[in-house]
Amino acid sequence: MNITTLRAALLAAASPLVLAGGVHAQSADVPAAQRQLEVITVTAQQREQSLQDVPVAVSAFNQTQLENSGIQHIKDLIVLAPGLMVTSTQSETITTARVRGVGTVGDNFGLESSVGVYIDGVFRARNGVGFGDLGELERIEVLRGPQGTLFGKNTSAGVLNIITQAPEFEFGGNAELQVGNYDLRRLSGSITGPIVEDQLAFRLFAVTNQRDGFTTLNLRQGGTSTVSESENQDYYTVRGQLLWTPSATVTGRIIADFSDRSEFCCSAVQWDYNPQIAAIVGQLGGQVLSPANPDARQAFANTPYQQDVTDWGVSAEFDVDFDAATLTSVTAFRRWENTRTQDIDYSGLDIAARLDGNFTNLERFSQEFRLQGVRGPLDWLVGGFYSNEELELGDAIRFGSQWEPFLGILLTAPSGTPSPAGVSQTVSNLTGGAVNIPVGSAITAGSGVSADLYNQSATSWALFTHNTYQLTDRLAITGGLRYTREEKDVTATFSTNAPAACAALEGAFGLNPVSGWIQAGTAGSLPAATITGGAVAIGNICLPYARTGLDNTGYDQSRTDEELSGTIRAQYDLTDDVMVYGGFSRGFKAGGFNLDRQFNGPLTPGVGYTDVDTSFAPETISAWEAGFKSTLFGNVLQLNGNFFYQDIEDFQLNTFNGTAFVVESVDEARSYGAEFDFLWLTPVEGLDISGGYAYVDTEYQTITTTDPLIAALEGQNFSLSPENFFNLAVNYERGLGNNLMTRMGLDTRYVSGYNTGSDNDPEKFQDSFTVLNARIGLGSEDERWYVELWGRNLTDETYAQVAFDAFAQGRRGTAGADGGEWTQPRNTASYAAFLGAPRTYGITLRSRF
Repeated sequence: MNITTLRAALLAAASPLVLAGGVHAQSADVPAAQRQLEVITVTAQQREQSLQDVPVAVSAFNQTQLENSGIQHIKDLIVLAPGLMVTSTQSETITTARVRGVGTVGDNFGLESSVGVYIDGVFRARNGVGFGDLGELERIEVLRGPQGTLFGKNTSAGVLNIITQAPEFEFGGNAELQVGNYDLRRLSGSITGPIVEDQLAFRLFAVTNQRDGFTTLNLRQGGTSTVSESENQDYYTVRGQLLWTPSATVTGRIIADFSDRSEFCCSAVQWDYNPQIAAIVGQLGGQVLSPANPDARQAFANTPYQQDVTDWGVSAEFDVDFDAATLTSVTAFRRWENTRTQDIDYSGLDIAARLDGNFTNLERFSQEFRLQGVRGPLDWLVGGFYSNEELELGDAIRFGSQWEPFLGILLTAPSGTPSPAGVSQTVSNLTGGAVNIPVGSAITAGSGVSADLYNQSATSWALFTHNTYQLTDRLAITGGLRYTREEKDVTATFSTNAPAACAALEGAFGLNPVSGWIQAGTAGSLPAATITGGAVAIGNICLPYARTGLDNTGYDQSRTDEELSGTIRAQYDLTDDVMVYGGFSRGFKAGGFNLDRQFNGPLTPGVGYTDVDTSFAPETISAWEAGFKSTLFGNVLQLNGNFFYQDIEDFQLNTFNGTAFVVESVDEARSYGAEFDFLWLTPVEGLDISGGYAYVDTEYQTITTTDPLIAALEGQNFSLSPENFFNLAVNYERGLGNNLMTRMGLDTRYVSGYNTGSDNDPEKFQDSFTVLNARIGLGSEDERWYVELWGRNLTDETYAQVAFDAFAQGRRGTAGADGGEWTQPRNTASYAAFLGAPRTYGITLRSRF
């Protein structure tokens, strides 16, 4: 949808609201007084301030805005926040947020996100760990740009600061029921009130949610095909809180929560399938859509996509007021556990899968102290932070009964219709008969299994200060500094029962069979084409998960990172209603280890790889920013904007090359652009319009690597980074008399085209699209009851969250860049994609008391 069409659609959608409001306003006997914007209080600088007084690019959404837009998960937030991208891939727990184009691919738990997620003051160790039903929300703040002074570790690109509703000393509660298409059934409720008057109050919230899947999954197991659904939902969450005020100077908030998810997720549809690969799949008895048709939402597998997640934690935040300062303590412990199965080739063939032995356990303790006060013109804050994280990860991949027959046909087939062939023919053809290995059809299911275990410990501590000095009534200077030290240790063990083909090649050419073959071929004076062809064949047969070179060694690695980050800003009040600001900030995200198989250490014959180095460098962002905040036309229009430029050093890039995840540090990258948002209380009583626009231009500037696929990114834009974002929300509320009221609303989000693949393969490009949501409701003015009809993605847009190379199903040509464009063909490569949600609709019943 182009901008002209989008504008027409928005005007058409808003017209009934404006006309209805106009009629209502004209029929009133006495014109209503113009409404005024309420002060939005935020904690973007770890103290309560008006949104319009904070010299930081931050968007804040209160309870009413979030409820009107149906925000229940982090991913829902993109409809309101311009410049924010949130995507998920293999599992809903593998969720990644990006701000100003900067984020971290979440499929590898060795990498932590550049965008920090905080829920009630507690940092969530990965974006996916913060994924879930957020429940009753008081406010969400989206802080853009480095926030490494106050918000601690791994907030080099921004922060999602989520605040849930606190207990109240007045008894009350609510209940809500949602039903919708795909058999959605969501039931939630809460109750709050006093336990000891004016001293102890509680709040208890619970939600359960079930929904059928968005994708039709053709599941083939044991020669039998069944049709089921994938991307379903089945979870529950319970959150209990206590608010304790034992005296006039002490306030404490204690929170405990528990969530459990057991879902069938996440399958991928065929995004762009090579006809030759489709023919091979069909020849071996598998199903495929040829040509690919993502709109059909059809997926194929021979292993279920089952994810089971438990997430629980406790936290305590206490504020103690002294005469000249307030001491804040935030203590938290969280544990997150995930097990899953996965058909990693996303086809109906028995090629490769994750079954038992795939799990992630993440345990984290943190403690933060802040002391803050005001002394004359100085608003000062000092603090300290400590965290300890224990990560245990198991990754087990089984090569199936059709792995070697499939690979044998793939590697030997000429262009066009393939002919049957085994791996023995493959190696014989491509190595000039230099080695013979067992025929692939003789391999039994499950004969090749890799089982990898990683244990990582991370300890982080920091000291920080953040201070604002009021030079004059209108001019203030803010400065912050943080010293961070982070230590990480990882041990890994490997156990591989290699498929017979790879085992034979390792026996013939050593634990690095590709290198061994090249040496043997060169010594034997074989033709260059034969050597190259054999290397390609052996590399495919002996994928990282099939090689045994790490089994006898494993590895034990450690690293320490230290960094100074901080900010310096100036703000000036041009008038009582307009403020301008500018400054510099530097963010830091610690380095880490690639928790995936990597063969780069010295190779000792008969022993294996030793001194393997899987580490990657810290990521730093230096950002310059200038902006304004304004409240105009008698406090009815809030208009904020900023311009930014960010230099990024050692950007942590995680990309899937079709067989494994590769982590590389991009030496230099940059991001620049502009962001604007507004909220307008129109002259039509009850009609509010809000929205925003973001322009983001990104570029990988300098890359030093031996990987040609990564090298080709130099000069190109970041993946998952549209250049243009546009958000608009129209809300209208009107009384109908007799204690009745109605609400209607429309939300829309437009993004320009962008590449969804971290390698910027042009086949993974997603064209621009618009998502449109709407709702209309009726209820009592005292909110005793309310009923609402709603719809999301009403135009049923099909779009890729992430497109990727189908595992081992073809090979791209060698990447080459010319002005940022690939110059080589895709050759035999095939692609799959994780799609965004289709059109959904339903009804919500709500009661408050």
